[in-house]
Amino acid sequence: MILFKNGNIQSMDSTLPQAEAMVINENKFAYVGTQDGAYEYLKEHGDAKKEVDLEGCLVIPGLNDSHMHFIHLAKSLRSIDLVGTTSINEIRARIKSAMENRKKEDRNWLEGEGWNQDYFEDEKRFPNKFDLDEITGDVPTIIMRACFHIGVLNTAAMKEIGLNKETAKEYGDLVELLPNGEPNGVIKESLLERIKVKISSLNLENTKEIIVAAQERLLSAGLTSVQTDDVGYMPSRDYDLLFQAFEELEKVGQLKVRIGEQCLFENPPSLEEFFKKGYAAGWGTNRYRITSIKLLSDGSLGARTAALRNPYADDTSTRGLEIFTQEDLDNMVMISHENNCPVAIHAIGDRAIEMSLDAIEKAQKKNPKNHIRHGIVHCQITDGEILERFKELNVLAFIQPIFIDYDMNIVIDRVGHDLAQTSYAWKTMMDKGIHIPFGTDCPVESFNPMANIYTAVTRKNINGNQKKVYLPNEKLSMYEAIYAYTVEGAYASNEENIKGTITKDKLADFIILDKDLFNLSCEEDILDTKVVKTYVDGKLVYDAKFAVK
Repeated sequence: MILFKNGNIQSMDSTLPQAEAMVINENKFAYVGTQDGAYEYLKEHGDAKKEVDLEGCLVIPGLNDSHMHFIHLAKSLRSIDLVGTTSINEIRARIKSAMENRKKEDRNWLEGEGWNQDYFEDEKRFPNKFDLDEITGDVPTIIMRACFHIGVLNTAAMKEIGLNKETAKEYGDLVELLPNGEPNGVIKESLLERIKVKISSLNLENTKEIIVAAQERLLSAGLTSVQTDDVGYMPSRDYDLLFQAFEELEKVGQLKVRIGEQCLFENPPSLEEFFKKGYAAGWGTNRYRITSIKLLSDGSLGARTAALRNPYADDTSTRGLEIFTQEDLDNMVMISHENNCPVAIHAIGDRAIEMSLDAIEKAQKKNPKNHIRHGIVHCQITDGEILERFKELNVLAFIQPIFIDYDMNIVIDRVGHDLAQTSYAWKTMMDKGIHIPFGTDCPVESFNPMANIYTAVTRKNINGNQKKVYLPNEKLSMYEAIYAYTVEGAYASNEENIKGTITKDKLADFIILDKDLFNLSCEEDILDTKVVKTYVDGKLVYDAKFAVK
C-alpha cells in the first residue's frame, strides 16, 4: 500500500468533495479522507510500503478526453505540420522542405495536415492540385484541412486512386471541379475518409510503435483515459488489427493510457458484421474497450460542410452536406441500438443534429427496454428546441470547448446572429441536466486540457493579443469544467462505477498539478498550469522532473 498525504485532493465525488490523504492498494483507492484517518486505516490493514508527500498540491482524478483520434495523432507525428500556415506559399515551402528530406526509396504517400484557409493572408481559398504538382512531382500527396473534412490531392495522387473527369461524376459534391469538369484536387467528407483508409501504411508493429510514442504526450498532459475514433485510420478499416495492437501492448505492460474505442462505420453490412463477430459495447478490458459506434452525419462549420436547416449566411448556395439520408441514418442507429451499443454521431449543424436526434428517438421508441447512452459529438449549432430534445431523450453531448477559439470568429458569418446566440451552449446544457463530457477532437485541436478548460470557463479565445468573449452567459465554473473532464467522461464510456472520481474502490487514476485551479490569481494562469505527475492504476507513469524537454 502507498500513502499519499498533505494533499489538496479534489475528489469530484459529492459524498466527499475534498480530502488531504489517500491510500492506494494495488490499483485502487483503498482509503480517501483525512490524514489521521489514513493512518488509522493503515494501522488496521497493514503498513504503507511508501509514503508520498503531496506538499499541498492540487490532486484531481485523471482527465478523460471524451472524443479524439488517437491513432491519427500518433500518425500525425510523422506528417508534415501545416498548422499555423498563413498562405498557400507557406504550405508549398513546408512541403518542399519535406520533399528534400524524403528518402528516394520511400513509396508511401506524402501527407500533410493542419492548414486553415481562413488564416491565409493572401487568398482565402482551399489549395488545389496546381499548388502541389510543381513541388511534389510524381509523389502521391494529400494535405488535409485542420478539420479533416477537406483534403487536397496532387495529380499523382488522383492518378493512383483513379480520380478523373469521368469518375468524379459518381462522387457528386464530394469532389470540386474546374469549369471543364476536371477535378481540381479538393475532396470532401466520406471520399476523404475512404482515401485515408486506402493509403494507410500501418501494420501491427508500426501501429504499436506509434501508440507507445503518442501515449507519452497524453500522459504528460494529465490524460489517463481517452475515447477515440481510430478504425478509419487503419488499412481497410481493420479493427481486428487495431485491437490486436492494444491487446499485445497491454500484455507486456506498455499500454499505459486507457482507451475507449468509438468505432467508425459507414454502412449497415459492415456494422452488422462487426456485431456478428462478437464485438459489443464494453468488449475488452479496463485498459482498452469498445464504448460506442461512431457515425459521421455531416462535415465542419469552417469548411461549410456542416448540415444546416437553412442556407449558410455567408454562402446561400449551400446548406452543407448530409452524409446519410434520414432512412440510412435511422438504420445505422437502429442496428447499434438493437445490439445494446451506444452511437456517437458526429453532428455539427442544426440539421445534422436534428436528423441524429430523430434517429435516436425512433430507436428508443421501437426498443424502449434498451436504455443506452447514445450521444452526439460536437453538437455546435443549436437552438432551444434542440437542447430540450437532448434532455428529453437523455442524449449525451460530447463537446469540445476549445472549438470556440476559432469558431467565435466565424459563427455569426456562417449561421447568422440569432442562431449564433443559442449555439455552443454548454452552461445551458449542463443546467438542463444534459451530460457534457469534454473532448478536444485532437488532432483537429490540441489535446491540451488546460486550453480546453480555459475556453470553457472564460469563453475567451486563447490565440491573439485581443481577447474576445463569446456568450459569457455560457461560462462554466472551474468545478463544472473539471467535472465534465472526469466524471462525465467516465459516464460517457459507462465506466463511472470504476473511475472518474477519487473514491474508495475505484481505479487509482489521478494527476498532481503545479497550480490550484480552484484558487488562481487570474484566468490566464489556467493556460500556464502544468501536470507534475500522472498516475494510472496507482503507478507513476509521468513525472515532469524526468520528462524529455
